[in-house]
Amino acid sequence: MSNYIFLHGLQLKTKIGVPDLERENFQVLHIDIDIKLDSNLTFNEDDIDQTIDYAEIEKLILNIGNNHQYRLLESLGEEIIATIKSRFLIEGIELKIAKNKILPHTDFVGIVFKR
Repeated sequence: MSNYIFLHGLQLKTKIGVPDLERENFQVLHIDIDIKLDSNLTFNEDDIDQTIDYAEIEKLILNIGNNHQYRLLESLGEEIIATIKSRFLIEGIELKIAKNKILPHTDFVGIVFKR
């Protein structure tokens, strides 16, 4: 049995990039995150305390992006994952972060972490 929550299409406005010029302006990152919950959980009680509130995950990611300036998507991703794992009992995470129109012939570039 597997239980997941997910947030797909989260838009995070932040400053990120390796060249200094790229970090001068805000960019919109596109984030998809799938969080594997404890596989022993069942949701018979209709109680939010038995799961993870989507709004808490969104707030956490937005807070990290708003309060830090990174050069690498990888560094941002590591902090998001570490923070979620430190605050919630989970079995795994898949995190995808993409930014668009960075390369002239490519719509999106990004990272995918599976932990």
